[in-house]
Amino acid sequence: MHKKTLNPLSSKLGLGLLFAGLAPVLSACPANPSLTTTEGTETEAGTTTDDPSNPTTTNTTPPTTDTDTPTTDTATTDNSTSGPSTDPSTSGDPTTDTTTDTTTGTQDNLCTRLGGAGDGGIKDLVTAFVGGVLLDDKINGYFLNNDVDGGALIGLVTDQLGEVAECPGVTYGGLSMLEAHAGLGISDQDFNDFAADFVTALDAHQGMHPELTDADKTAILDTLGSLKGDIVEDLTSDATVYQRVGRKPAIKGLIGTPDLTDSFVGVVAVNDAINTFFAASDFARLNTCLTRQVGGIDGPTKYGQEVDSPGAGIDEGVGVGNECRDMTSSHEMLMDADMTTITIDDFGALVGDLVTAMGTAGVAAGDQTAILDALGPLCDQIVVGAAEKNKCMGNSEDELAEAPDLALALLDDKYNGNLDTMLCTDIAIAENVDLAFVGNVQLTVGLDHPWIGDVTIKLQSPAGTVLTVLQRPGNSALPDDGTGCCNDSSDLSKDFPVTFKNGGVTNGSKMGTTIAADKIVCKDDSLCEYNPTHLKGPGVDFNDFLGEAPAGAWKVCVGDSNLKDFGTLDYIGLTVTKVKFDPKL
Repeated sequence: MHKKTLNPLSSKLGLGLLFAGLAPVLSACPANPSLTTTEGTETEAGTTTDDPSNPTTTNTTPPTTDTDTPTTDTATTDNSTSGPSTDPSTSGDPTTDTTTDTTTGTQDNLCTRLGGAGDGGIKDLVTAFVGGVLLDDKINGYFLNNDVDGGALIGLVTDQLGEVAECPGVTYGGLSMLEAHAGLGISDQDFNDFAADFVTALDAHQGMHPELTDADKTAILDTLGSLKGDIVEDLTSDATVYQRVGRKPAIKGLIGTPDLTDSFVGVVAVNDAINTFFAASDFARLNTCLTRQVGGIDGPTKYGQEVDSPGAGIDEGVGVGNECRDMTSSHEMLMDADMTTITIDDFGALVGDLVTAMGTAGVAAGDQTAILDALGPLCDQIVVGAAEKNKCMGNSEDELAEAPDLALALLDDKYNGNLDTMLCTDIAIAENVDLAFVGNVQLTVGLDHPWIGDVTIKLQSPAGTVLTVLQRPGNSALPDDGTGCCNDSSDLSKDFPVTFKNGGVTNGSKMGTTIAADKIVCKDDSLCEYNPTHLKGPGVDFNDFLGEAPAGAWKVCVGDSNLKDFGTLDYIGLTVTKVKFDPKL
């Protein structure tokens, strides 16, 4: 190990050695356009750019997006000495001191002591460094994504170090450190861990190149150390949930496996309500994918953009062509022991188990909320069937449209079965482009009438569908044309409105049959909610409107049959449930 301690190292090692090429590599070598990168979207099979998990990839041509003067400054030779030092480990600046072997004519400088710029020298050092980083779960999340070109990355870092070492003809052509790292959210912790990995590689390289002195290594670290300010964005290592929770290793432990009883998967494993859904799971793959999913909330991992595992215990179970699948396809075929698919209750149980695991792991309440807020929208991708999907948070809303204090007289004895012989009132329902289907309807009506057997109520949707909500209730099956007499003689009062909905406990066609002629429905029989059951009119129930567009003018129409029993409409309350998924599918 280098003679200096790791304390000053954190301020001396420039992560530019590795990150220097990251941004230009991403921009110059985008992912295969056939690969989708939305959260949870399954990728198509195909080839990718050079695999960052394989540091020996052959594409080492660096992008030429930035040909400005390199961001690292090489030190100048101390001209105060009488000549080049014969002992670079004890005098002079090893990055610039050059001696010439008078017998062979070859120069001895930092580049040669590193073994030269290519194979066997700096390139081997960088390759070993990158390989170590890919095996380090604390920081490899930045690189195990398929939009990172590993070969180009190694080439850029090799050029950067080669320029620092004054290798002949070598120049760094990547972005400046500030540009290369902008938006990556690199923390002080990340920087220190990269530093440790680089020192490990540098020490090993010195073992193969004993002519490389400790002073040389110090010079490399000192030269690159000034770049830290342009690389680290999160100085306190707590700017994101990813950093606060403990980065990838902590998330990996939080997700866990069935034998880790306090982990999320461990808690699910003993939850009989849902554990049979996962009985046949590949738990190594499950851990990798869920870890990447949580780590991608505001961290560096990109779900669905996996690469081959670089080594044992690192992102196992996934690879190129075997990426983490989107939530819909990975859950739609799962069934429990009862052969039922995932419901909203099952999803709630999963969330509850995750909360339990996060609490045990010591995840702060605010970070738990942030994680749940990010994963909550996945509900409709996990539960199966439109009816269950529409129960997910945000996938439905009830709009109550009211028309109060109408005081409108019914058309006495005019009803003949057609809407134009009824008193019709338009009720407007607003548009919501995200919730574009009718999921349910409920109607409340307040009216005065002394003979409910004369009353017919119909509801027409903006699409023109007509439902007979109430048709002259009583014990006789009168035709839906206003003819015949007379059915139930109980009363309706605007002060005791009645509600019609699917699942209402009382049959609408029997309204009033349990009370005397001078009694008021709802007030005197306590029966205020009715199933829209009728005998002759069009329609079945409120499911007739399922899947229609809810926005627009709905018509509530009230008809009167037979003379002299005058009625007045006073209140309409129409509740339309708007949903995201067509409930008929």
